[in-house]
Amino acid sequence: MKQLQFFFLLLLIVFIGASCGGSASGSQNKTDAAAPTNSASGETSFSCKLNGKEFSGKGTDQNINAAFHLTGDDKGQIFFRLSKLDDPGDKLMFQVPGKTGSTTFSVSPNYSYGGYATADFANYIDDPVTVTINSINASEVSGTFSGKYSLQKGSGNTSSSQTIEVTDGKFDIPFSTSAQWKQMYKAE
Repeated sequence: MKQLQFFFLLLLIVFIGASCGGSASGSQNKTDAAAPTNSASGETSFSCKLNGKEFSGKGTDQNINAAFHLTGDDKGQIFFRLSKLDDPGDKLMFQVPGKTGSTTFSVSPNYSYGGYATADFANYIDDPVTVTINSINASEVSGTFSGKYSLQKGSGNTSSSQTIEVTDGKFDIPFSTSAQWKQMYKAE
């Protein structure tokens, strides 16, 4: 239940943020020059294929394409959302252990927040999806992901695909430095 409440709160934030210029703070500045970036590639990015169609993005606004070290009951886990900064409607969301290694989750997720949501409010759940953290340090996290999402019952319109296959997923993102977003996500 806690995960479902968080997911709907996150959707509300995205909706409000999209109407305010792309971020929940209403800022037009989509990247933060002070934000850490991957030393190997030099920039924050993610990419994957959803049913064979490219889905990717670059940059961070300290919420989108940024990771959070969670606290409280979720201590030891990280949360992150991957989306295009200029069109944050479609998004991939993950909550996984904050350490190197692979985590696979299914329809009854132990960690993931609904997996994939579309701009037209079709919500997909992990069925199963595997996330591998290849590298994690104090400022950034990188890894891969792949698997399948299934349309959540009662979600989206009838024309929504019942399943989405995600392949070739990669992410290379900083940990957020925003006190506002850390407070929102109950993160440190």
